Amino acid sequence: MKKFKFDHQSQYRVVIYLRMSSKKQNQRSPDQQEYEINQALNRMGLTWIVVKVYRDENKSGRYERKRSGYMQMMHDIKSGLMKVDLILVDTAERFGRLDNFQAIRDELQKKHGVLILTAESSFADPTTPQGKAYATFDSLRASEENRIKSHQVVRGKRDQVLLGFWPGGPKPFGYAIVPVFEERNGIKVKIGSKLEPLSEEVLVIRILFEHADQTGYGPNRLTRYLNEHPDIPDKFKPFNSPTVGRWLSQSLYHGEILWNEHCTDVVDDARTIEKNPEEDWIIVPGFCEPIVPEELWNSVQAVRNLRKRPLKKEQDQKLIKPAAPGKSLIYPLSGLVRCGTCDSSMRPIKSGGQSKTGDTYTYYVCPRGIDQNCENRAYIPEKWLRETIFNWIREQLFPDIED
Repeated sequence: MKKFKFDHQSQYRVVIYLRMSSKKQNQRSPDQQEYEINQALNRMGLTWIVVKVYRDENKSGRYERKRSGYMQMMHDIKSGLMKVDLILVDTAERFGRLDNFQAIRDELQKKHGVLILTAESSFADPTTPQGKAYATFDSLRASEENRIKSHQVVRGKRDQVLLGFWPGGPKPFGYAIVPVFEERNGIKVKIGSKLEPLSEEVLVIRILFEHADQTGYGPNRLTRYLNEHPDIPDKFKPFNSPTVGRWLSQSLYHGEILWNEHCTDVVDDARTIEKNPEEDWIIVPGFCEPIVPEELWNSVQAVRNLRKRPLKKEQDQKLIKPAAPGKSLIYPLSGLVRCGTCDSSMRPIKSGGQSKTGDTYTYYVCPRGIDQNCENRAYIPEKWLRETIFNWIREQLFPDIED
């Protein structure tokens, strides 16, 4: 096994990485991180050569590909453009998520000869038993801090919901968020926020539910109906079918809130949504003033439930679901195919028919075209497009290789 001896007194070439998660944080956080790193270098009398400083502002550590500074740093190191020995960060949390931190650290050390050191640990050598123990402790500490913070946030939101206050997040269409104050010792203190109906938006929701109940239409045809309705103000148009579909299932519109039905996470740089167990759901009837009668809402849900396609047997037998969907593996061009008219991301959809070999026909379509908000009504065969793109890429990479 190849051995490496780390010596603080060697004149290593280093890069510095700085990151701030969001605009809500101290805007000088990256500058403060750089100051702490330089202070540690000076305090320890190190003569390391700082080759470059990479920086990400308002970028969550949960994502990698969205952090341009991070991605540039990793590209420069892995491609050999940046000949360095160390990456310096203030704390491990500034580098990114700690659940894959050790894997990244091992890859950089073994494949590229680069160590990640933190100013917080006085640049402890992560290859020694002491350094490994510190890194493990630091990872556990940060993970526990994140777990406690998450628990406290959920606890606070749950309490707000049970008290009849809006738990936070974007304003639901049809309502306004109105702060509620209470006088304490002669001072008005905000204790929460309530939802109050907005007349113009209420009109849209009522038209939607009444037409859905009368016709049994799905989101696509209902979206076209709303976009063509003369009584709906143009400032709300155009509507789109995913949004209309969400409105149809929104229990707030009959006055009831269903909170904590889902949880979110980031897996392979993709935001994933997963259902929580029903015992964790919080349902509060009479949470806000209803926009549509409960009988009408229930009638629409009954029709929507009938329209849902039953799960396949092989899906029913699968008890442990993956954390992230495999759609991008099935359709590798997902998210890359853009509409030439409105620049929307075209969506792969199945036609329902099958070829002689049993393959399902799949097409890329513009989602705004389905709603008639875009003139592009083209159906692009997924298989043809995939083969065409892959053949073109192969020709560009290997022009001298023939089939």
